[in-house]
Amino acid sequence: MQQTKNNISSRGWTIGLIAGGVTAAAAVLTFNKRTRTSIVRGTKQTASTVNHVSSFLSENREELITKVKGASNELSHLLQSASDDVQDIADRAGHLKETALSAKSQAEQTAREIRELNQEDSEQKQIEQAENVEKLPTTDDQS
Repeated sequence: MQQTKNNISSRGWTIGLIAGGVTAAAAVLTFNKRTRTSIVRGTKQTASTVNHVSSFLSENREELITKVKGASNELSHLLQSASDDVQDIADRAGHLKETALSAKSQAEQTAREIRELNQEDSEQKQIEQAENVEKLPTTDDQS
């Protein structure tokens, strides 16, 4: 509780010092005639510009609203088109993934089949070699 009171008190002092500094700076500036003149001129110019912009907006209100609505509708249409394109890309990417997985599966199956054929071929060659060994003449056959 004491901590909160100290924070509030120090914040009050800070705000007071800032407000006092701004007031002192304004007082010093108003004593200088050249500064006063430039401040008044700047304020009048700002007020004139604000009035001009305000009257321009009032005179062209309907046209500005129409243009803003048109731009908003066009932006909405472009966003919808972009959304459709993104959805189409996502669909095609999903199809591409399925195709790639299918191709991978097919390649693995083909590799297994080739290994099996090679193994069968190797076994067949071994059988043929064994049969050839049996057909070779022996020393008994030569006498």
